Amino acid sequence: MNKKQKIINEKESKHEVTSLGEFSESAYLNYSMYVILDRALPSITDGLKPVQRRIIYAMDQLGLTSQSKFKKSARTIGDVLGKYHPHGDSACYEAMVMLAQGFSYNYPLVEGQGNWGTQDDPKSFAAMRYTESRLTKYSDLFLSDIEKNTVSWSKNFDGTLLEPKHLPSKIPNILINGSSGIAVGMSTDIPSHNIGEIIDATTHLIDKPKSSISDLLKIIKGPDFPTEGEIISKESDLNGIYNFGTGNIKLRATYFVEGKNIVIKSIPYQSHTTKIIEQIQDQIANKKIIFIDNISDDSDQEHPVRIIIKIKGRSHSVDDIMSHLFFSTDLEKNLRVNLNIIGTDNKPSVKNIREILTEWVKFRLHSVKNKLQWELDKIQERIHILEAYVKVYKYLDKIIKLIRTEDNPKKKIISLCKLTEKQYEAIINMRIRSLAKLQEESVLNELKKLKNEEKSITLLLSSSNRLKTYLKKELNEIKKDFGRSRKTSINDQDTHKSNEIKVSVSISDLTVIISKNGWIKFHKGHNVDITKLDFKTGDSYYQHLHIKSNNTLAFFDQHGMIYNMASDNYQVSRGQGEPLSKYFKLLDGTQMIGMVNISEKLSVLNCSSMGYGFICVHDEMFVKNKKGKKLINVKKSNAIKPMNVDLDNDKYYVIITSENYMLIEKLSEIPIMPRGKGVKLINIPKTSDETIVYIGVLRQDQVLEFSYTSRKSRVMDHAVLQNYIMKRTRRGKKIEKKFLLEKGKTTYNIK
Repeated sequence: MNKKQKIINEKESKHEVTSLGEFSESAYLNYSMYVILDRALPSITDGLKPVQRRIIYAMDQLGLTSQSKFKKSARTIGDVLGKYHPHGDSACYEAMVMLAQGFSYNYPLVEGQGNWGTQDDPKSFAAMRYTESRLTKYSDLFLSDIEKNTVSWSKNFDGTLLEPKHLPSKIPNILINGSSGIAVGMSTDIPSHNIGEIIDATTHLIDKPKSSISDLLKIIKGPDFPTEGEIISKESDLNGIYNFGTGNIKLRATYFVEGKNIVIKSIPYQSHTTKIIEQIQDQIANKKIIFIDNISDDSDQEHPVRIIIKIKGRSHSVDDIMSHLFFSTDLEKNLRVNLNIIGTDNKPSVKNIREILTEWVKFRLHSVKNKLQWELDKIQERIHILEAYVKVYKYLDKIIKLIRTEDNPKKKIISLCKLTEKQYEAIINMRIRSLAKLQEESVLNELKKLKNEEKSITLLLSSSNRLKTYLKKELNEIKKDFGRSRKTSINDQDTHKSNEIKVSVSISDLTVIISKNGWIKFHKGHNVDITKLDFKTGDSYYQHLHIKSNNTLAFFDQHGMIYNMASDNYQVSRGQGEPLSKYFKLLDGTQMIGMVNISEKLSVLNCSSMGYGFICVHDEMFVKNKKGKKLINVKKSNAIKPMNVDLDNDKYYVIITSENYMLIEKLSEIPIMPRGKGVKLINIPKTSDETIVYIGVLRQDQVLEFSYTSRKSRVMDHAVLQNYIMKRTRRGKKIEKKFLLEKGKTTYNIK
């Protein structure tokens, strides 16, 4: 080996060799953390995402306060992109628009002039070159103390400027305005709340730190959305959300009767008037409802929502009509809640209401303490200088004589007046006019005032109880300035049942059955004996559903496609039914893997055979054409049978592989997505042929039954199931041998 080759080998040996898999995993993890921490999830401190925080800070730096003149929004976006947030201008501007929309936030942080979108079409806003903006008075609560050592700072993306890591918010904005976002492997959906209730709960917690969640919920009644509406969730459901940080809220429109018309005056949060009207008009056109003569949209600036429903005849009561519309349209909606927040430790986690408020109070007390210490330091600096001025007046003649007679009077003046270096510099730089008698009195008055302030702040800093009192007073003043009554009413009595009632034409019970080879047939009623059904030779039963004749069905295939079948295709079958290819444009060899009733408004857990999955809400499962649409990105794997999910009650998912590995994890760990690949539900080695054979959902009180071809069965009880609960990214645990003794096919059933 020559000398040159030896040097090359030594250099190469210094580099660490990493496999492609390890590098990819590390890169993906880094990207995930970047998206979670720097883009998608809000901070508990100020309730803002990084882009929102940067917009507010940039506007403050531009002098766009609530008292200033409006400036073009393009100016703000230019500063945000150029100084702090080097991403797309359209996405950044859209984030700014949301901060200005009164129907998106209880308290907008940006005040806009021009077209900033409407409740019916939030994305109809004008381009940033046409709109103007400034900060609102509410934003002052985030920025007023920013220069007083209340926040930590970090370098911007190019290291030329500093930006705040968070804003010194004076209120728990994370609960007042709420937030939503989708990260990599997690999401957040935090509803907005009434500022008065949140402040009252916070001050209560300051007074009584050991208060329970139930104590706080006596004050916090529930979410309070800017678009009003009525919450009809049960009290127990709301309590579950605030205790565990996840759940669902049922929200419905409010209305009143005006003559022979029903007037809808508010709709659920993030619902759209146009879509609701289209849903009702479709039912009228298809003769699904006969009690509505006409529907019109009379919304205007004064009444953001005003839908007029003209009733035909008097055969149905208003309550019956509204019950049907709540069931069949977006006049009633389920909103998911996931209190997933980046805490003060810079880690994301799902927190309950007490944890959120406790952590925020701790953060705010720290900010207040830093602010007061900063003010105390400034006061003491000024007192130090004023005391030097007082000494000047006392020794004025001697000081003047020393200055005039001595070549270097500094030492003698410092010795004479007992000054510090800083005091000496201050008196040397005094103007002659400051030596006037009136100026001396002014100095003495200012000195007296500052010493009183010094004493007051010192007392505050010396006592944690005084700091808490200071914080409570600050919060109560904010409540006085910004407090208002609730917009969203709460009614857990369910005065209108959300059920389809027989006010529509020819609604009947049906049983729909699909076979393994993709044939479908319909039978009247729900009392169908599945065991006596007849199928073609080589075909057999696969799945059945009990539906109403006006329901919409969704079908899923192994390629990850979803298709819809409308009720006008439902015909009671003769013989062995019809192939599904008659209704959909299917690729050759396509196999249907399952169906769900979209009209039940349940969510669906979708999963690939490689163990990736996500939850899709019913709104995202509507398809207009026969070709269907791509729902699951399965790549080289296949989609498996979808599973209906009740987000209100289902707590865990159970997943089993072909190698008999099983994993159980919280359902809340699975993100809600409209489509895509999803997240890893279980870790399956990439080099193996192992696949998913079963996925199900489990409630707190349910168990898992193993059934075998010998008609025997074994039940895995709660105590055993606990051993399989682990993080979704894990391999899972091998199923105990006593549940695998039988040879042949094993089926699984949640009981």
